[in-house]
Amino acid sequence: MVDPKLLALIHAEIDGALDDRQRAELARCLLADPATRAVRDEMRRLCKALDAVSAVEPPAQLRADILAALPQTRTRPATVDWQLPNWRYAAVLAGVLVIGTVVLRVMDGQGPAASEMAGTLAAPRAVATVDMVQLGQGPVSGRVSLVRDSAGLKLALELVTSASVDVLVESDGRSLRVNGLGQRNGQGEAPTMIALPGFGIDGRPVNLTFLMGDHEVARAVLRGPKGH
Repeated sequence: MVDPKLLALIHAEIDGALDDRQRAELARCLLADPATRAVRDEMRRLCKALDAVSAVEPPAQLRADILAALPQTRTRPATVDWQLPNWRYAAVLAGVLVIGTVVLRVMDGQGPAASEMAGTLAAPRAVATVDMVQLGQGPVSGRVSLVRDSAGLKLALELVTSASVDVLVESDGRSLRVNGLGQRNGQGEAPTMIALPGFGIDGRPVNLTFLMGDHEVARAVLRGPKGH
């Protein structure tokens, strides 16, 4: 996993916002780490593709429909260790997790009408469970599931914890850490959903490590779908 500070430098380089000291620091890191160079190249390609997409004014009702479709929960939202300094990197996640197929169709000149997009985004998605693991008794218990809908793979967490817990998600060289999952009572609350772009491809395992104060308290392994 690329250090968040390096990601911030890469983002600033793409935006042309590096000073001489930061540019030299990034150059040293890129020379020393092929993985960081690969991330920088991928971010450049993705931002170039997003910049080529024409802006479309969304329907006035779209925001209200999306907010109405979101599940209501009283739990504290989880925070993800991804730093996104401007709208283009928010668009990276939104494009991958929500309307990736729409972006591709717009780039090909086959984008749907605004009214069609509104209906597609507001409509409930069918969710299929790919794999599920029941955690044993301990500081973290409950159930973790790998699910899939029209936007891709997601991790569904239904946990009962004795304290705030972090989860490290790893699969085939990719990693994602989600911090600050709060205590849950397990009484029918909506699960915490975490999008997993690029994880679990072609049946590869998705490894979960649960941490409290950087101490491992539980593990689980989920199997991704074949041919995903």
